[in-house]
Amino acid sequence: MGEMAKAFELSLDLFIKEIDRRAHAFEAPPEDFNPLMASRAQLEFFGLPPRPDEDKEPELFRLWARLLDKPLKIVATEFPKVVNGQPPPVPANRVGRIVRPSFQRFQRSRNWSGGCLTAEYPNRLVHVSGTWQVPDVSLPPVLPHSAKQGDEFQSSVWVGIDGRRRYPTSSMPQVGTSQCLQIVDGIEKKKAYAWWQWWSLDENYPPDNRNNPPVPIPNIDVSVNDEIIAGLTLRHHDEVQFFIKNQTTGLFTTFLVVAPGPILPLGSTAEWIVERPTVIGSHRLYPLPSYTDVVFRDCLAQSAASIGAPATAQQLDRLQFIRMTDIFPDPHRTSFVSVARKEGDRSIRVRYRDASAPGSGGLLS
Repeated sequence: MGEMAKAFELSLDLFIKEIDRRAHAFEAPPEDFNPLMASRAQLEFFGLPPRPDEDKEPELFRLWARLLDKPLKIVATEFPKVVNGQPPPVPANRVGRIVRPSFQRFQRSRNWSGGCLTAEYPNRLVHVSGTWQVPDVSLPPVLPHSAKQGDEFQSSVWVGIDGRRRYPTSSMPQVGTSQCLQIVDGIEKKKAYAWWQWWSLDENYPPDNRNNPPVPIPNIDVSVNDEIIAGLTLRHHDEVQFFIKNQTTGLFTTFLVVAPGPILPLGSTAEWIVERPTVIGSHRLYPLPSYTDVVFRDCLAQSAASIGAPATAQQLDRLQFIRMTDIFPDPHRTSFVSVARKEGDRSIRVRYRDASAPGSGGLLS
């Protein structure tokens, strides 16, 4: 076992213990429980979001009603556990690597593409959610300069809060799905899974949170073309409630997570992102697979003067768009590989951009 593998094994053991300490699953309600007819106290007991005001928050109410309507099977969240001294399978990647902040309407990134919304001063964002279909992935028509056909290609789709700052103790809670592809002996092998993560830029808090992988949610199965509804809500300055539902199968879970150490106040930005993750323990990015368009719908972000204060829905008219770049050979060039645009009042379309297509010879083409 190499030094990096040993370090990752040690970090993973600490990581599993940290998750056990910080994450809290809610009890699943009985099968005959109807959340649409439940009282506020009943919803709170099972960790379900409260009923929004249908007149004052019509968009949030429609999403809430869809989230808790049939098909629906609420399950208590499963977290990775060490069994018989053996850690569970955990992805050897990390998502949520912070993008450098910019005030430009269109921005470039090596690993993010999608939309970013800044809180309206002096408020802070307290809720973000969205829906999307799990994309299908395939081998890119043209491989980037550092990729080979037998490499593992990865993409992640998620919603999150913050991640636009590079200060010590800045952090970003996020929840989403990952899609992976690898060609083994000429055979395509694909997988998709649901996950959550609270990324933190803090080397001094053990374990090194920047090297922690996303946390799989084993009992929320996802497949290509499944519709996902996901989001998170700030409950306290260092506590976030996550939720994710596979709308196609009805599986739903929600859980609370405490911050991975001292953090800066949350709520500066909200994100709806397609990402290529980073290889755990390194700065190397996985190559991005070609993917079917990801359309984030019901992109809702609420801001408030403080956590627990009355919240208002922010419009997407101040949305910033992030475009992902990669380097390609023959000829050597940097091209956009994943681009985003607004599509409707509450929708963002993110699509793969073929580097072999006409007019893809460089960033400005």
